[in-house]
Amino acid sequence: MSASNKITPEELDHIAKLARIDLTDDEKKTYLPQLESVLEYLDILNKADTTNIKPTFRVNEQKNVFHQDEVKESFSQKDALSTATKTKDGYFEVVATIKK
Repeated sequence: MSASNKITPEELDHIAKLARIDLTDDEKKTYLPQLESVLEYLDILNKADTTNIKPTFRVNEQKNVFHQDEVKESFSQKDALSTATKTKDGYFEVVATIKK
C-alpha cells in the first residue's frame, strides 16, 4: 500500500462525523485497517488500463426496456365521473388537503 492511502485516526473520526456515526475506540481499531484495505484494493483498480474501454452506465447491452405510452380506449369521462360525489368542469372535485 502506498503511503498516500494511509488513513489517520483523525481522518477516520472526520469520516465518521460526516456519516453521523459514533465510533467507539474498539470500533475505530477494527474499521481503520478495513478502510485502508478497501483503499488498497481501489488503488489496484485505478492501475487497470481502461484506455480502450468505452464508458458505460450499464454492464450489459440492454436498451430501453420501457414501452411507448399508448392511449387505449376504456370508458368515457362521463362514465368515470358517474359515481363521483362532486364534480366540477368535467373533473372530480375533492376537499383540499393543503390549506393556504
